[in-house]
Amino acid sequence: MIASVQLPANRVPDHRSAPRRPARLRNGEPPPLTIIIPVYGDLAATRACIDSALNALACTPGSTIVVVDDASPEPDIKRLLNELAAEFRIRLLTNEHNLGFVGAVNRALGETGAGDVVLLNSDTIVPKYALQRLRSAVQSTPRVGTATPLSNNGEYTSFPIPNRSNPLPAADEIELLDELAGRANSGIAIDIPNGIGFCLYITRECLDAVRELSDDFYRGYLEDVDFCLRAAEAGFRNVCIPSVFVGHEGSRSFLGEKRSLVMRNLRVLEHRYRRYATECAAFLLADPLRDCRAALELKLLTNQQVAAGPTVILCGSSAGHAIAVRRCRQLAAEGQHGLVVQIRSEGHRQLAAMFDPDGGAPQSIALDVATPEGREALLRFLADLGIRSLEIAEPNRIPGACLAQLTQHFGYDLLITDTALAMRTAFGSGVHPDWTSLVAGARRVTAIGDDGTAFSEAVLGLQVVRLSDPSAPPALYPAVSGPARLGLLVLHANATEFRFIRALSDQLADADEDVEIIVLGSTLDDLKLMQRTNVIVTGDIAVDDVATLVEAHGITKLVLDIGEPAFGHPLVEALLATGLPIAATEWSPTPPWRGRSTDLKLQPGLDGDATVAAVCDWVVEDVLLQPDRRSGRHRRQVGARLP
Repeated sequence: MIASVQLPANRVPDHRSAPRRPARLRNGEPPPLTIIIPVYGDLAATRACIDSALNALACTPGSTIVVVDDASPEPDIKRLLNELAAEFRIRLLTNEHNLGFVGAVNRALGETGAGDVVLLNSDTIVPKYALQRLRSAVQSTPRVGTATPLSNNGEYTSFPIPNRSNPLPAADEIELLDELAGRANSGIAIDIPNGIGFCLYITRECLDAVRELSDDFYRGYLEDVDFCLRAAEAGFRNVCIPSVFVGHEGSRSFLGEKRSLVMRNLRVLEHRYRRYATECAAFLLADPLRDCRAALELKLLTNQQVAAGPTVILCGSSAGHAIAVRRCRQLAAEGQHGLVVQIRSEGHRQLAAMFDPDGGAPQSIALDVATPEGREALLRFLADLGIRSLEIAEPNRIPGACLAQLTQHFGYDLLITDTALAMRTAFGSGVHPDWTSLVAGARRVTAIGDDGTAFSEAVLGLQVVRLSDPSAPPALYPAVSGPARLGLLVLHANATEFRFIRALSDQLADADEDVEIIVLGSTLDDLKLMQRTNVIVTGDIAVDDVATLVEAHGITKLVLDIGEPAFGHPLVEALLATGLPIAATEWSPTPPWRGRSTDLKLQPGLDGDATVAAVCDWVVEDVLLQPDRRSGRHRRQVGARLP
């Protein structure tokens, strides 16, 4: 069956400037405010929403609540609404037939007099002073058409992780977040591509110009976006007011239907506003709300009273970040809390970005440790947290001045995650002065799992504490007939990995055209590699994706590192647990996986051409006698080294 969608004609933008509005009416009172709440189902969420809105109403002079009963099938909801209306606490509009979100809102808009309005979903929690401060912020900001607060589930305006549905905090936490947002971001309005309908403040001037929600958006979703884009065409601003926070459960209206509804309505939106997708992408890349989220996080962390501070794991790469998160999981199993601080380069800046691995705050704090002021700010931040312990991974990737200050002020453990700094000591290519002093100053040297422990003890001669967690049970896969499919793990997205994949692709194409490379992760240029007929790039993957990818692609062998290990990386451990033959560098004389004749053991320091040749020989050895699909003849035998 083919669905047909009637798309409306493109509108001609009206670029006239929106009028300035008076801050207050002639009698000194703010303009009236109407809160519109469409209701259909979910008694508990509806009751919590209306109760919170009534509390906010008491602190917002000149405001009223209009609830639209959109033919709710729940008798308890009807009873609740009728009781509230009988007590004159709300104004109730009742639809005989279900009109959907758009129809319910438009009916309420048509019966609303002067003043601004707030469209409020029935699964929101409104803090006591949120509406008052939201109205005040809008009144003091020129040319606003719509305004949206921060929320746990507000797309662009989500906190702490943007563009994600973060868990709904408890009611007292929502009140605290709103209070702290008011302190952190007072007087700030950030332009956004469109407002978000869970709590959408609309000025009367904008409403008079744009009128009502479009009914082109079947059963809700994206009609709020359309309204805001029409407001922008009329010269109004869509802004986020980050000094206000409103809780939002989200996705209660249609549950499993949401994706199909969004995709259907998105086609309408993209037809009408050709530049919208590009503007959204630019906004996401720039992330102008990041500083506001960071300011709120700082207030929140300062406000928290903890008996014992977190353990901070310092790293310097995306691979190190994944290992640090794994270390945080270990700490959580011991009843402790871990925090990741990752140093990353952005132009001339060296940002210390901070992450709570459980998705809480912080997620947006980033201090420039290339400057003395930034390093001092980092020290103050960690001191204020009262950190329990500092663990340093990848010290070679951390600016020397920052590392020196941290090790002077805090006791630390050294976490072995790779060999980049240690190899110069171990293999005689020059002792890095910071390495020996780091080892000497550490309270202990630690490693996650067997590989890092074996390397540290056998090669570096260090006494290492092994940090272990329950290993994943082996997930053995049956032998797969037919052409070999090589799963190749990439963790660093660097030029070395990219060149290796390209060279291996060329050699395998010459040796056996049916051998495929499945690149597990992201590279410097995924699209360039995907143009090759024997390469598939999965993009970023998680541990939970491993089993699905191995089965879906029929992977028969694995390459786990390309001359640069990541000891303790969760993806390495998950791939080892598959039981498939692996090619990896023997970083220690007795690697834990040693002993299987099916594995390829590469020597440290092997140059790229030699590594490609060895891997190519190893990959094709199982398919030398496979019949060619096209000719039916057996393929030629390949020697120990390919030409």
